Amino acid sequence: MNGIDATSRELVHRGEASTALPRLAALERALRRAGTAFMFAVFGIGALFVAGIAFPIVAWRQRGEARHLLAQRLIHRCFRAFERLGNVLHLFEVQDSGVERLRSGGVLVVANHPTILDVVFLGARMPQADCIVKLGAWRNPFLRGIVSVAGYVANADGPAVVEACTTRLRAGRSVIVFPEGTRSPVGGLRDFRRGAARVALQSQCLVVPVTIRCDPPCLAKGQRWWGIQARRMIFTLDVGAPFHPSDWIGLEGKTSTPRAARQLTSALSDYYESRIAHADV
Repeated sequence: MNGIDATSRELVHRGEASTALPRLAALERALRRAGTAFMFAVFGIGALFVAGIAFPIVAWRQRGEARHLLAQRLIHRCFRAFERLGNVLHLFEVQDSGVERLRSGGVLVVANHPTILDVVFLGARMPQADCIVKLGAWRNPFLRGIVSVAGYVANADGPAVVEACTTRLRAGRSVIVFPEGTRSPVGGLRDFRRGAARVALQSQCLVVPVTIRCDPPCLAKGQRWWGIQARRMIFTLDVGAPFHPSDWIGLEGKTSTPRAARQLTSALSDYYESRIAHADV
């Protein structure tokens, strides 16, 4: 009888453990959703402060390039604070390597785009960074003040975007470009557009490739922020060695031809395909 009672108690204990684990996972997921909602709320409030108070002061006190650089440094500090908050709340952790390559100035930073936070993590590591912004931001009365004071590039006419990015690079400023144009599908890449290659070829600047990963995959295209996993997100930023376009393709002096742009775009796509495939092994 005692043996039967012991066996019964063990089965009950196992049953309680099997039901407790899903409950703990559900609780942790709920806490992470609440923390993520809080972070995005903080982000929105911070953006209101920057757009309504900080940037008007910057616009009043500075003109031209000095205004852009001061605004971008302020954005850099805001992104750093946002990242620290995420770490404190144990929502995510960011691991990086080679980030000193992002701070040399006058480089074209090319990255894949797996999550909505990619530009935040890059900006948190770059005191100065020009970005290409969708036209919707320029039409938005709330965002227009931020992107204009920061001197960002409107993603409108293709040749005009290439020329604007080239001008900034030749002036010693760094530019961030996501060749996919929008966020990647989960676990893969979209077709690369040729804009990044055209900017690199026309400016003849160094290109710094950055491979970004998120484990578990979250905040990707089509994924809602409340669909996060029960465990903490680990973001990895792997900054590769800078290269000159001529290092990767045989240009033979024809740096502005469509063929050169196709070759460089294909080389970039192959680079990221191999990096992501290697990470999944």
